Amino acid sequence: EAGSTTIGGCGDINRNVMLPPAPIDDDNRPQYRVARHWAAVCAELFVPQTEAFSEIWCDGTKLASVQYWKRHIYTDNDSLDPAQLKNIKSIEEFKKNDESQVDNFIQDWMRRDNGHGIILPKSETTEPIYGETYLPRKFKIGVTVEGDNSIDVYINDIGVVVCDDLSGVNILVGGGLGRTHGKQTTFARTAQEMAYVPNEQIPQVLKAIVAVQRDHGNREIRANARLKYLVHTLGIDAFKSLVEAYHGASLDPPRPMKPWRYSDWLGWHDAGDGTLFCGINVEQGRIRDFDGENAPQLRSFLKDAIKNTGCDLILSPSQSIILRNIQPDDKKNIHALMIQHNILPVEAVDPLTRLSMACPALPLCGLAVTEAERYLPTMLTRIRALLDHLSMNREEVLIRMTGCPNGCARPYMAELAFVGDGKSSYQLYIGGSPALTRVGFAYKDRCKVASIEHDLEPLFIMWRDQREHPYESFGDFVHRLGKDALLQFTASYTPTAPLATA
Repeated sequence: EAGSTTIGGCGDINRNVMLPPAPIDDDNRPQYRVARHWAAVCAELFVPQTEAFSEIWCDGTKLASVQYWKRHIYTDNDSLDPAQLKNIKSIEEFKKNDESQVDNFIQDWMRRDNGHGIILPKSETTEPIYGETYLPRKFKIGVTVEGDNSIDVYINDIGVVVCDDLSGVNILVGGGLGRTHGKQTTFARTAQEMAYVPNEQIPQVLKAIVAVQRDHGNREIRANARLKYLVHTLGIDAFKSLVEAYHGASLDPPRPMKPWRYSDWLGWHDAGDGTLFCGINVEQGRIRDFDGENAPQLRSFLKDAIKNTGCDLILSPSQSIILRNIQPDDKKNIHALMIQHNILPVEAVDPLTRLSMACPALPLCGLAVTEAERYLPTMLTRIRALLDHLSMNREEVLIRMTGCPNGCARPYMAELAFVGDGKSSYQLYIGGSPALTRVGFAYKDRCKVASIEHDLEPLFIMWRDQREHPYESFGDFVHRLGKDALLQFTASYTPTAPLATA
């Protein structure tokens, strides 16, 4: 009855839509409410229309009585004016007839034909946008507000950024991280700003972008089939012109935006509707009751928190958990449960751990060539010991690890990343930004786990001694110096840090 679905979870369609996890519902911060609206629109607008999923898995029926996330789209009419979104119905208030009204809006937006090639002829397919052969490759959309890059918006095929004045959105296109070791025709790429789009045109422009990928994406070489390769090949201006041809009108240039920041939304926050929410760090996303004295009992904590306070849970883009709908009087109860179950408050979590992320890798993923989730905690302990050895104990670095180059933990955006390239070895990527706005670069291949301190020490020493100011981050520093300068320094450097014992 949760109203969830796995349709669209795989295949050459829009697989997922991500948005900030903060459940802010505040007239002083209406941008988050509007972001939830557009995220729900994106999810529904590009849902496959085939009935095969329910026919195969659900005997032709939907198991959930109401798909409650559609309430974020609900208005009393089909207006796309954000002012209509002030009174979003609660899960309890959102009924089947409300869902039917939303479905009618979505179907109208989906099938509305402007005569410029977005919608395929009805006689050819049941899929008005995808067609019989769907897209060349998987497709992903991220929706956020100005300044909040909690979702890694630049890694998506389409990024939608709600403008502060609520007049429309800035559209980014062409992001994606998957690549293959040794294959230079595959690469990670950040999305580029393409256009500003007013609210009333957003569904049509989104459809136009998807239609461009449908008709012009690479269907010959699957490794180069993502939208990022089409944008890279054409260039952003030519790609925009192609979108305008499908849209049937010119598009305005993107508007200036606030500086980005990385927000994980951990700790306590005011939701703006009289409730609180609290972000709990989940190391590498694994929820279980860990063994050992004083080890966190995450699973038990979450069960007790829900049972005792009635709070709801949100999965965050950084693999953590947000408890929402907490009444102010229950804050002390959540705090007591955290102590009881050895859950650290965010202030007590090592920043290296808080900022880190890993994919599951071995033994769960058949593509992994080495460890990630299971080994990253140990790697972070070693890196913290190295920083302490160099008298850099207060430093923070955004670190990510994957067991292969496919990029599932978004390593190429990190300041420091370990990308599995062999048994107990990693390719080092460095130079991403703390705000997650650029791709780093490959610094060194085949770095052995056993001697990783000696690969990192000269980089940290350079950062410590040559940074422009005390607040220059590691990612910004190595990006500014570049690979050649780093390699020149490390070639003559003799490491002093002890290597960790197995």
